[in-house]
Amino acid sequence: MGRDRRKSRSRSRRRSSDDEDLSPDARIELLEVENETLKAENRELRKKLVEALRRGGGSDRREPEEKADRRRRSAPEPREEEPEEEEAGGSDSNAVLLANAQMEAYNEPIPNNIPGEKRMPLVAGKMKRFMACFADKVQILDLKSGQAIIKDHNSFVKRYTCVFRESGSKLSGACTKRFYFDAKGPTYCLDYETHQSLVTAMPGTPPDGKLGVREPRTEHLIVLYEEKGGKITKMWLKQDADKLGADTYAGEDILAASEAFKQFEAKIKELKGGKTGEYIFHNYHDIPSVG
Repeated sequence: MGRDRRKSRSRSRRRSSDDEDLSPDARIELLEVENETLKAENRELRKKLVEALRRGGGSDRREPEEKADRRRRSAPEPREEEPEEEEAGGSDSNAVLLANAQMEAYNEPIPNNIPGEKRMPLVAGKMKRFMACFADKVQILDLKSGQAIIKDHNSFVKRYTCVFRESGSKLSGACTKRFYFDAKGPTYCLDYETHQSLVTAMPGTPPDGKLGVREPRTEHLIVLYEEKGGKITKMWLKQDADKLGADTYAGEDILAASEAFKQFEAKIKELKGGKTGEYIFHNYHDIPSVG
C-alpha cells in the first residue's frame, strides 16, 4: 500500500509538469483517464482493507465481550435495602393534624359541569389524598343512638366519592371551633363544622348516589374525631341545631354549658375510661383577617 501511494504521488508530480503543454480538451481527457485509474486503485485498496478486517475482526469482537463477562462476574450482587424500623412510640400524628389534613383535601375544588372522563380522575386523586387520613376500618356513628351512619370502609369510599363527584367546586368545609383532648393513647378533637354546597345520596338509598342525590345544602355539624395509630378510626356526628359553631360570639363557656357538648363529653369519658382530661379550646372566629 505504501508503494501504491508513492506511485500516485510521482504520477501527480509528472502530470503537473506535463499538463502545461496540453490543450484544455487534452487535459480533460487525461483527467478522466486518471480518475478511472484512481477508482480502480480505491477498489483494490478497499478489498485489501476488508480482508484485513475479516482476519482480525473475530478476536476484536470477542475481547470486549470477554471483558464485559469478567466485569459481570466480578460485580457485587445488589443488596436489597432493609426496611427501616418504625421508631418506638408510634406515629407523631394526632386528631387535630389529621382533621386538618382531611379537611384540606375535602376542600380541593372539582367542577361538576365537566365531562366524566375529565372529572373522575380528579375525584380519584382527591379521594386518595382524603382517604390517607383514615383507617381501613373507619366508621361514622350517630352520637345519640350509637348506630353506624357509615359502617365500613367500602361505604365510606362510596359516600365521599359521591360528595366529591356531585357537589361541584363550591363544596367547602370549615372548622369554626375546636376542643382538643390530648392523651398518651388515642387522641380526640371535637370540631364545630360548617359544610356548604354539600351533595349526598338521597335518604334511604346507597351512598354512591346512583339512585339520585339531594340538592346542594349547608350543614352545621359537631364532629368528634378519634385518632389511633396515626389514622382517624371513628367519627361521631350530631347536628349543631343551635348553630353555636357559626355564632361568632359563642365562646368556650357557652359551648361547654350546652347540652350538645355535655353529650360529647360523656362519650369522651367513656372512650378514655372515665376522665376527659384537660383540653385546649380554639375559636377560629377570633383569628384576625389580613387586609
